[in-house]
Amino acid sequence: MALAGSKKEIVDLIKRKGTLSIDEAVENIELAKTTLREHFLQLERDGYVDREYVRSGPGRPRLHYQLTSKGNSLFPSSESKLIRNIIHYLKNDGKEQLVEDFFEDFWDQRLKEAEKRIQEAEFDDIEDKMKVLMNMLEEEGFMPEFDLDDQNQSLTVKECNCPFSEVIKETRLPCKLEAMFYEKIFDSNAKRTTYIAEGDHACTYDIEISNS
Repeated sequence: MALAGSKKEIVDLIKRKGTLSIDEAVENIELAKTTLREHFLQLERDGYVDREYVRSGPGRPRLHYQLTSKGNSLFPSSESKLIRNIIHYLKNDGKEQLVEDFFEDFWDQRLKEAEKRIQEAEFDDIEDKMKVLMNMLEEEGFMPEFDLDDQNQSLTVKECNCPFSEVIKETRLPCKLEAMFYEKIFDSNAKRTTYIAEGDHACTYDIEISNS
């Protein structure tokens, strides 16, 4: 989601400077300190920045803000197109198996990370487990949402953004592996009911969780 107005000014300034204090923001942006402080808090709450204390000389360390990976993702990048071109090159060079091996390994690592986070959270409630998983998917840029039925027998996961949209123009492997990702996490079938690659606004997965 793009930022606008003074929040965008703050994020742009942090991008240029690396880190930014509220006092430095006051010097560069024509807003009251209290207003800027509230903007920083909102940006931090939404995951675009995080804080660190920087010591420069004697006295107390000063509070500075820096961009998170989510904050950095607001800026233009050609990485996805570059990866798409690499995949195209490898396929044309007869190395399609290498492409498949890469994506399978990548999704295997994602699965291990998701399982690790859920295990470390030590939650028994499925809704709490889903919040842990949603945090990971949010970090990855999927803009996820989920809905549990009243008896916690079925789950719907919606991914409102595809961070691999350029890659999918070259190979649908990520789509196949994403469905398998949910099946392995919940040890159940995951049926994709909407699909961004086919013109829908989101990828949606319906999952039976009664035995998970």
